[in-house]
Amino acid sequence: MSYWDTSALLKLYIAEADSPYFLQLIAGGDEPIVSSAIVTAEILCVLYRKEQARALKGGGARRIYGKFSQDVRTGRILTVPYGRDVEAQAEKLARLVFNRPRPILIRSLDMIHVSTALSSRARDLVATDRRLREVAVLAGLHVLP
Repeated sequence: MSYWDTSALLKLYIAEADSPYFLQLIAGGDEPIVSSAIVTAEILCVLYRKEQARALKGGGARRIYGKFSQDVRTGRILTVPYGRDVEAQAEKLARLVFNRPRPILIRSLDMIHVSTALSSRARDLVATDRRLREVAVLAGLHVLP
């Protein structure tokens, strides 16, 4: 099972230079994509920010979010709620990343993503954020790309 953070998931819905790589990762796969339930709010914010900045045409945020929501409803994307299991992983992860000679200054939502990947027993984590990827590797996850 692969866990995807918001940065990677967006590449399935918004065409970017590296989107074909991410689309190829899911091509022909039977397993759903797994992500934290926070991805919904993150995707909404990114899409509407892009629309405000005119990087998306008017109505683009709503249209793209509709496609994402459909993928969640049909089970193509499984969202994992924030619960005690994720919180327990976050506590372990915080000790791991901050109690080092050179702490990794991960952001809270990224910590939730890595903790959710660990609690859902994902084998891979797909993300583009450098700090999130660094923490995921430290936690023992296989990181793509």
